[in-house]
Amino acid sequence: MSYIFLVVLKIFWAFNLNAQNQLPLANGNFETIDSDNSFSYWSNDQIEGGQANYSIATENLISGSTKAQKSEIIALGTSGWHVKTKSDYLFQVEAGQTYTVRFWAKISGSSSATMKVVFQASDAAGSYQGNDKVISQNWQQYSHSFTVQADADLNKLSFWYMDAGVTYYLDEVEVVEGNPISFNQSITYQTVDGFGAGIKRRTEDLYTLNTSLRNQIETHAFQDLEVNMIRFFVYHDLEDPNDNNNPFNLNAAALDWTRYESDPNIWRSRYVAEALNNAFSLSVNGFDHIIGNCNSAPAWLKTNNSHTGGGTLVSGGENEYSEFLVAFIKGMASRYNINVTAISPTNEPDYQVSYESMNTPPSQLASIIKNLDQRLTTENIDYLQIISPENFRVNSTDPNKSATNYIDAMFTDTDVVNATDIVATHTYQPEVTPSDWTALKSVSQDKDIWVTEAGNLKSPDFDMLDASYSIERIMDGFNYGGLTAYMFHLFYEQTKFNSEVNDYTSSALVVWDLNNNIILPKRYYVFKHFTNLVKKGYQRIHSETFGDALRVLAFKSPDNSKIVVQLYTENNQGDFDVEIPYGTTSVAHYITSDNNNENFTSVSTANIDLEENSMTMSMDAMSMHSLVFNIDTSLSSDSVIPIEQPYELLFFPNPAKKQIELRFPFYESHEISIFQCNGSRVFTKKYPSSKNLSLNLQFLPPGFYILKSTTQKGQRAVKLIIEN
Repeated sequence: MSYIFLVVLKIFWAFNLNAQNQLPLANGNFETIDSDNSFSYWSNDQIEGGQANYSIATENLISGSTKAQKSEIIALGTSGWHVKTKSDYLFQVEAGQTYTVRFWAKISGSSSATMKVVFQASDAAGSYQGNDKVISQNWQQYSHSFTVQADADLNKLSFWYMDAGVTYYLDEVEVVEGNPISFNQSITYQTVDGFGAGIKRRTEDLYTLNTSLRNQIETHAFQDLEVNMIRFFVYHDLEDPNDNNNPFNLNAAALDWTRYESDPNIWRSRYVAEALNNAFSLSVNGFDHIIGNCNSAPAWLKTNNSHTGGGTLVSGGENEYSEFLVAFIKGMASRYNINVTAISPTNEPDYQVSYESMNTPPSQLASIIKNLDQRLTTENIDYLQIISPENFRVNSTDPNKSATNYIDAMFTDTDVVNATDIVATHTYQPEVTPSDWTALKSVSQDKDIWVTEAGNLKSPDFDMLDASYSIERIMDGFNYGGLTAYMFHLFYEQTKFNSEVNDYTSSALVVWDLNNNIILPKRYYVFKHFTNLVKKGYQRIHSETFGDALRVLAFKSPDNSKIVVQLYTENNQGDFDVEIPYGTTSVAHYITSDNNNENFTSVSTANIDLEENSMTMSMDAMSMHSLVFNIDTSLSSDSVIPIEQPYELLFFPNPAKKQIELRFPFYESHEISIFQCNGSRVFTKKYPSSKNLSLNLQFLPPGFYILKSTTQKGQRAVKLIIEN
């Protein structure tokens, strides 16, 4: 081994010196402090009337960090961009080459604020490039790619603060060549609860079809889509009129179960129990979540004496309402052998509609939840989860609307926080931004967050444009909102003719037309990317990408044997690199696009070299791709790739004075050694898993050295110069 290492030293000795302005730009995680109490290689400006207080934050940081840049912006200056943080490390760029900037940021003092990321070289006229990023109140990683037009040796990265009265926090800045996508399995986020849809409507339409057609529709919905969640009505007329005047002594004989029965001779029959049991029998992996959702309490319990048109619960009606919901739960089990796992007492309380509805304010909903929680305990069914509030919107500026505002109001009561198991929302707003999602996550106090109803209602299209509505909500919801589950509005429905658009409209996953032809929209196939590949118990893992044009979402299985990566773009994406995780034995590739032949279609991966660190991909506009990396988890952490296949090691500056910053391609432990030219070792130390490392060199005299890094993936040696 020593002979091989000396050969490697000689090979690297023969290389030219690394330039001082090599990439990647690595800031040592904003960890190293100069004598003036500012970060090494970084400086801050406040000119032309701009005013800011710059300091170092040490609390409420991202995982693994101990310091971050804190910039309290008082005034923006005459041109509105005179307060900034800039890198003093100037690096080379080449004409035509793309460079990706990635960084973590958050703000306080506002719900959101703008930060401009600037790429500019002092030795190349017209080289300025800037991109605005809207920063939220929660730590989040941002990225953007710049393609430069001219060679330059003095390129600089800056961050301009574009809003006054806001405090910005900045950390973990890097610049790398190309358009890379990489993953960090050691940084995990929320755990997946599942995917599904509802049968709150249209069951009666399904059961008017002939048996063969109905079986095909149900097979598509419950077998081919490997869902594990289903949601259905708690009908208002189950107890109408009141069984008696004692909310603690139920008269079960007074309940009317017609809606759940399968009697074609009664128009109110909805076949619900049969539809549920058919779903269960067809399911591949079973249903983990069976959700009863109540649009409205019985009319006699409402302030408007009707199950329609809004209204809310009569004063003091909580006990009767809890009795009604418990009657539903117990009756489903005793009559149909259906064990409801979760109960939701309201549906869109912020949205006035003419059909079954109840516009309960947050204060009363809080009272309902606490009463229901106590009742479930009394009835020995407190294993059921309480879901709330199921608002129409994720977020809104109207204080009386949206899940975010409702939860914020309800969760001022710690008893309500303890009683609520799942924070639930619908997504019926024109656009759900990352800031909307992070706002919901912020008020949810670490509860699991489910989208329990979603869809492009009355969509006239079955193409990828329609599917994009759901893709964006799922991917952004998981990435920014902490989602753990996502459900469509309906599993199935017949299309309805809409004269205004001269087409059939639907928001369901499986559709049939007036001629009883089954239609599987593109939204059905894109949903399979999630339902069939990402299972309950999977965890979202950290991913790093290169801009806003390509959405990326990544998960790993509980046993670490699979990494699932989902990619979606609305625009053509040229060549970019996707990291091949260490230990990959095979990879599966699926695609859905507007091409009629690409419907969750398997793509050949025979040309992928799994020995490489990454694979090159390109994507057409309006397409979704999923990659499933199968990992050999039996590989020992002690296994070493032969030295003839070294991994990449990058560091700067070189020559160095007091310290160097090392950048590694993988998160893993490292042993760093430094040798003199004669081969004698002057330093060795083991470091925990990281992609960045700051190394203090003040103990070494000026001269020439060899630095070696050893990991489970192999060894890498580089030439190092230390100067006065």
